[in-house]
Amino acid sequence: MAVATKLHKLTELAKEKSSDRRRALLREVTDLFFDAPPERESATHRQFDAVLQSLASQTAQGAREELAKRFADAPLAPKGLILQLAKDAIEVAAPILSNSGVLSEDDLVTIVHESGQAHIRAIAERAAVPERLSHAIVERGDDITVAALVENGGAKMARETFETVTRRAETSAVLQKPLVEREDTPVDLLNDLTMVVETTLRSQIMDRFEALEPGVLEAALAASRQRLQSRLSEDQDIAEAQKAVDKAKMRKELDGALLVRFLREKKRAHFCVGFAEIAGVDYEAARRALDHESPDGLALICKAAGIEKALFVTIAVLRAGASEGAFNDARTIGQSYDALSPADAERAMRFWKMRKSAAAA
Repeated sequence: MAVATKLHKLTELAKEKSSDRRRALLREVTDLFFDAPPERESATHRQFDAVLQSLASQTAQGAREELAKRFADAPLAPKGLILQLAKDAIEVAAPILSNSGVLSEDDLVTIVHESGQAHIRAIAERAAVPERLSHAIVERGDDITVAALVENGGAKMARETFETVTRRAETSAVLQKPLVEREDTPVDLLNDLTMVVETTLRSQIMDRFEALEPGVLEAALAASRQRLQSRLSEDQDIAEAQKAVDKAKMRKELDGALLVRFLREKKRAHFCVGFAEIAGVDYEAARRALDHESPDGLALICKAAGIEKALFVTIAVLRAGASEGAFNDARTIGQSYDALSPADAERAMRFWKMRKSAAAA
């Protein structure tokens, strides 16, 4: 019996109201399609598409899940059916979104903008994710979804997309590990994270730096400093703070007591300029260490610069507004200082000082 004739008879039977019969019919039509795949865009292909969509919309989710698995990697799968399944419940949509080559990049970008996180995550795990699609996923995805994208070696990411993910990673531990471990993450962006990642990841970044040619490293560090500096919106405050710190330095008054006074007076820019001067880092490193919710970056700078533990704890407490709870946490805060080895602190500081020198050159 010709395929078209058999399909016509099955179409007539599709009017059956029994859910079990419709599920059986869906399997029969699917089997018929794979037994003799019609040419794309042919009348028969379009007929299959219409019948399969109709039957799928009338069957239980379990049947649609089975259908999606069969068509997920079929190059001649009907486009209408694939789009329908891609927008279904995630249990149905996942194999289609992760594997189907019938979906174009435009289709996938549209689905990203119209779907929830589970659907976007399935797209992020495709074997190949082009740059425009990656950008859309980063725009719409939550941190878990974006982490899945970054972990995917088949995902291509433009420089702009990397920059967006790095900014998010500054306050998201979920994104830090995949970004640090991804081979093509620009090294200057990794430098942006050195103040906020945990010790193991910081060590991996340092390893990457040490493997670079000196000229490449210097250029990356300079680019990192320039980008971070451009994100600051307090240039006037910094200029005024610099004048005040310069005067204090001339009078030999630039010390820990002055830094504490700056914090008590809510002069954060003054503190960061003075702290950067004492510690030998740039303003951006000082500001990021002060502002980050974890005291680890601050401890790292203090340890490497030889700033005593008591002053570090006082600074860490005052940056939180000197609340009662902050003072109660002083012992815990001090432990972050004790946990650091001088060698690890000095290793990280070496690159921050290089960044400062590269900017001054």
